[in-house]
Amino acid sequence: MSDNNLLPKRILMIDDDLTMCDFVGAIVAAKGYEYYSFNRYDGALKQVKELKPDLVLLDLHLPDGSGLNLCQYIKQDPEFSSIPVIMLTTREFNIEREIAMKNGAEAFLHKPINQKKLADIIVDTLSPEVKVMFWGVRGSAPCANKENMIYGGNTTCVQLQLPNTENYLILDSGSGIRNLGSSIMAKKKHAEGQIFITHPHWDHIQGFPFFKPFYVPDNKFTVHLPQQLGGDCRDVLAGQMTYTYFPVTPEMLMADIQYETQSYHLQQYDGYKIEFMLSNHPVATAIYKVHVGGKKIVFCPDNELVPASNGVRNSFYDHLLEFFDGADLLIHDAQYSRETYPSRRNWGHSAWEEAVELAAKTNVKHLYLTHHDPDSSDNYLAKLDSELKSYASHFESVQFAKEGEFARIKINSDT
Repeated sequence: MSDNNLLPKRILMIDDDLTMCDFVGAIVAAKGYEYYSFNRYDGALKQVKELKPDLVLLDLHLPDGSGLNLCQYIKQDPEFSSIPVIMLTTREFNIEREIAMKNGAEAFLHKPINQKKLADIIVDTLSPEVKVMFWGVRGSAPCANKENMIYGGNTTCVQLQLPNTENYLILDSGSGIRNLGSSIMAKKKHAEGQIFITHPHWDHIQGFPFFKPFYVPDNKFTVHLPQQLGGDCRDVLAGQMTYTYFPVTPEMLMADIQYETQSYHLQQYDGYKIEFMLSNHPVATAIYKVHVGGKKIVFCPDNELVPASNGVRNSFYDHLLEFFDGADLLIHDAQYSRETYPSRRNWGHSAWEEAVELAAKTNVKHLYLTHHDPDSSDNYLAKLDSELKSYASHFESVQFAKEGEFARIKINSDT
């Protein structure tokens, strides 16, 4: 978290084994990083807050406390949750590894530590990346019940956390944007950025009035939306905030909010470029493609892939093949299955099998399936995740997206 990107990265090791600390310190120094060590649980969190390291190496079992608890405290603090944590242990218990990873650890290494392996993991962890945060992955309507606790019940909202900038890049403003807003407010900092909305169906804009940073006078956001039959960006978003439907009107939002009807042309923003094409959906709906650090991230939460007729695809499919080609990450609509799709044809959403096959044809590296149907329970989605394993050879990773989880896309630092 070094404020100046030209300064060396800071690494903090928290471990009571002084010999191990010296061993790791030599490895870190050889890579040109700043190195600090601390040997107790008590006071360790204070060290994190004062040093603001770019990486924490954390022993699982400290003599006066649990490294797992410390990892959890770091990840629950909005100011420091983005700091990667690598856990170290002498034990071989898989359950501890699982708990550590669930608590946000980036990696889990067993002692004695292989010097090259540790150096490689540190370099990889500290290399520039885009962190793709899933704040909402549900489609059509939010659902809050015990059957949706794992994959989540909030509707679509994704944040792209870019390196070297504190500006926000947000995709869609479904109900998930409320929790994102609360996270931003907890940092107690000025907030500004871009919000790209794919289309104005309620599940993609219903969180808009509940985004708390809009009510802070010093904050600044630009909201983008493709041209709609019902008007431009501001007119359409204001429609759900008329007094008949909602007590707060757009005029009551105190932040500096600009509204733009999104252009089809490739446009430059703070450290990235973005373009879009229209999807196959009942209203004008964007498929956004973000270019950052030599990588391509495609966001396509609402798109109907029509099955081939006698082996023939329509021309729209050919456009998708070109637009998706070589994407490093594709986030695609997968609300239905081939079994359920026929009774929902022309509703504007895809069978997950169609999305997977299209992604495989376009050499997508990482595929996240989203816009889960409100009736798709955790058990059902977990079953589909198991079925995805048969496609694993086509991708570096493939899964049904889960609210609260994130993907990491490594980028080129000189692009």
